[in-house]
Amino acid sequence: MIRKLLLPALAAAILSSAACSDDPQSDITASTATNTPLPTDTPTPAPTPLTISDYLWRYDMGGDDVQSSPAVVDGVVYIGSDDRYLCALDADSGELRWRYDTEGQVWSSPAVVDGVVYIGSLDSYLYAVDADSGELRWRYATGSSVWSSPAVVDGVVYVGSEDRYLYAVDADSGNLRWRYATGSNVFSSPAVVDGVVYVGSYDTYLHAVDAASGEPRWRYETEGSVRSSPTVVDGVVYVGSEDRYLYAISVPGGR
Repeated sequence: MIRKLLLPALAAAILSSAACSDDPQSDITASTATNTPLPTDTPTPAPTPLTISDYLWRYDMGGDDVQSSPAVVDGVVYIGSDDRYLCALDADSGELRWRYDTEGQVWSSPAVVDGVVYIGSLDSYLYAVDADSGELRWRYATGSSVWSSPAVVDGVVYVGSEDRYLYAVDADSGNLRWRYATGSNVFSSPAVVDGVVYVGSYDTYLHAVDAASGEPRWRYETEGSVRSSPTVVDGVVYVGSEDRYLYAISVPGGR
């Protein structure tokens, strides 16, 4: 009888403890986030496996890994690799058109704008390479490895570096417009919307910086390093943090 009475009480205590363990974080306006319950597990049919003959083509990049994400423009695929190369391949055949040798692994993903490929390298440089010929237009030296992928808006290339800076570089000349110091490494890739550059840093902050001047607009502190790259939609910045939370932050005056 005692055991039957204790079991309901124990179950209630466990449920109460689980409910108290949720600790939703506040956004910049101090509104409370809501945790969505996980769906009940249901059996999922196994997908049909593809065989080697199912892909159109594949190209051996030659490095240990391909961490760069491809950009496809006008029938050409542009991508970087651990073997230090930026490659341009025919999108239909996979035939190599050209490749450009940086001096470090290429984990950054290319941005292709107005016939120029912009990409970072772990050799500390931001590169601008002619999209047709593979010839170097210019390169800009940051203070450390460039994991970040560039964003090109209105003739300016924005990119982060492991040296803790966010850079704004002229897209035509490669000259520095400005640089903004965060508190730690910038592996995040910037998003540029309505004259503001949003980027995460290992200093735990999401930074909002004026795109023209490089002056800080605001910053929001998470509880972990921000390697995630932000997305901005309808006045809300969405970004992940190594504190295991996804944040939705209302842009001041934007919503």
